[in-house]
Amino acid sequence: MRTKYLLSSAALFAVLLSKSALAQNHHEQHGGMPGMGGQNSELPTPPQHFPKWMSNKTSDHLFYKSAPYNWSIRNVPAFAADMYGTGVGHGIAYEAMVTGRAAQMEDAIHKSIVGVLMNPPKLPIDEGAILPTFKRKYGALEKVFDWAHLLHFQTIDVLAHKGWTDAQKEAEIELLWKRYSAQPYAITGLPMNMEVLDSYSYSSTFRTKYPKVNALFWGYHWLQTANYDMFYRTPTNTHNPQYDVLGDRYRNVELFNTEREFMPMTGELSPRFAKRFPYIANSFDNLHMLHDNVGDILATRSLSEAQKKEQIDIAIWRVLSSTHLGEEPGSGEPGTLHDHRYPMGMPGMGWMKGSTDDDMYMSGMGWMNMSECGHCSITLPEGDQWGATVSADGWTMMVRCMLCARDMASETIGRAVIRAATEDPNQTLVMISDEEGNWTSNIPGIMFLEVKGDHPECSDWSRVFTSRAAFDAFVKSDDYYKDAQPLTLAEWQTKGEGTPETYRRIDKPSPYKKKGDDGGKN
Repeated sequence: MRTKYLLSSAALFAVLLSKSALAQNHHEQHGGMPGMGGQNSELPTPPQHFPKWMSNKTSDHLFYKSAPYNWSIRNVPAFAADMYGTGVGHGIAYEAMVTGRAAQMEDAIHKSIVGVLMNPPKLPIDEGAILPTFKRKYGALEKVFDWAHLLHFQTIDVLAHKGWTDAQKEAEIELLWKRYSAQPYAITGLPMNMEVLDSYSYSSTFRTKYPKVNALFWGYHWLQTANYDMFYRTPTNTHNPQYDVLGDRYRNVELFNTEREFMPMTGELSPRFAKRFPYIANSFDNLHMLHDNVGDILATRSLSEAQKKEQIDIAIWRVLSSTHLGEEPGSGEPGTLHDHRYPMGMPGMGWMKGSTDDDMYMSGMGWMNMSECGHCSITLPEGDQWGATVSADGWTMMVRCMLCARDMASETIGRAVIRAATEDPNQTLVMISDEEGNWTSNIPGIMFLEVKGDHPECSDWSRVFTSRAAFDAFVKSDDYYKDAQPLTLAEWQTKGEGTPETYRRIDKPSPYKKKGDDGGKN
């Protein structure tokens, strides 16, 4: 059960930014812990020259592209409020660390951040009002953060906009990416090796010293990455019902999940969006890793102020588009800064710890092959062809067919969302279940085909249609299905086949296993 705080957002900000709060200068009670979880004992070294703009002291405050879709996020009011809240937490923590209040991180600072997240502001908050000291010290970093956060919000605005077709939305998102990439503050859209970026001498310091606050950070990174498949090619009238499920999960579970081994990745939580816009998914993941690097650097007490400034500048430079100019996804030297490989079938996913060409480890799910159905382990359809996605228990997986979607969702306790292809490429089915597994649909009168056959062909014999007429037209076109009878939603949801024989469990321990663990998660 989440903790409730009675302070309003305005009152909370007043307290946080008061002189008395800033004047507190408690020293950290623990010794410096550089390298906890890191593999490289040496600090990263700077390039010969940093980009000139990084030493520019002007604010260069960029703003939204003028467009009719701006602020469409507010069509989903609860989501908008939660997203506005996410703009506060890092700022409160960063300001605390640069004003001598790091010792309060797991109690007073944690309570302050939770108070805002549970009582989010009605409008987006300018981070400069929350972290004035931090911004004066690390102005270049704030330019990178602000520009990437604008891309976050405007992409959501396009997807949430009413009245545009999916094709119009996708074309506009491409234009937003071009606009974003044209600025020197842009983060690369290439997949980067996450194991490398998380293996410096200071890496994992923040999450080890401050697990509760880190859980909040990763919790809203979960929200910031899980939302894209909620919006992508789904009808706007499904967005609020979908967020009833996602928002409940976010506020009650993900924000307080201290068991996650690694930060959430866009391709894990929004696999369809990440396949369509891999460069945007990669840039968001690279942004979130930059957030982690900055927190680790600031939390490493053994570093001097000058070293922290230099290491943050290096962390910025590492992920800039200009640093990787002319490089291509899927190429580069393994295990280096310019390692741009990605798992098979997922160009919008940087190389993860312990990954192979086929398999990667997903926190909470274990080892997965992103090119295979999450339920039957048969290769997913290629190109624009797809079956469905299942969002349940904090994860989202792609599956080949409606049987796989239903049976995979039924294996989890609690509510779930299925997004599925129909015979009409312009109509995406969105189904939401309650706690007892009873499904509702955004399309009245849907009909299911389920003529059990060999599982490698499940995407042929397990389908959903927008109407009885569409079902009849399909079975009439293929003699194999001439005797097939349609299933209503009520009939379909009572069926269940369990785990198919083709399912392949990758039986390897977690690559994040710590010394003394009993084998890691799977």
